Amino acid sequence: MLRLRLRVALKLMALLALGTFALVLLLALLSPPGGKVDLPLEVDLTGIEPGALREIEWKGRRVLIVHRSPEMLDALPPDDALYDPASRLDRRPRGLTEAHRGFREQWLVVFGESTDLGCPLELVPPGSDPDWAGGFRDRCRGGRYDFAGRVYRGQPAMRNLEIPRHRIERERLILGGS
Repeated sequence: MLRLRLRVALKLMALLALGTFALVLLLALLSPPGGKVDLPLEVDLTGIEPGALREIEWKGRRVLIVHRSPEMLDALPPDDALYDPASRLDRRPRGLTEAHRGFREQWLVVFGESTDLGCPLELVPPGSDPDWAGGFRDRCRGGRYDFAGRVYRGQPAMRNLEIPRHRIERERLILGGS
């Protein structure tokens, strides 16, 4: 009799385990994917004039696209004015030049928040501030970055602006993707 009860209990436990496994498998197959897929975003660059900035949102973050004018490129400061001129401490895709930090000299693509507190950035055109050649300024503490997104010495931030993974094909910017 004891043997019969043990066999029945064992078979019930095996059936319960099999039912649990089937339920978990079925729920996993029928549930929506857990991660959000971020597809690449394409931006037409033809409408952005030299010296202008276009702001977009991608992956929940502000992205600034700047068509740098010759004046902006001429306003890039010497290395001794910058905290990290060689961009050793920043986040950027491979293949960008150190001085311009862009795949093309005239285009800069950066996340639009400071690297210390995440404050929004504003573009300060060259010649609009007599004490500064221009660039980006954060709206919280006034931290300054040049037109390549590199932080000046003596600023609250200690890293250059982060550059999202992107590529430029003809006159289209493609954020994300491969």
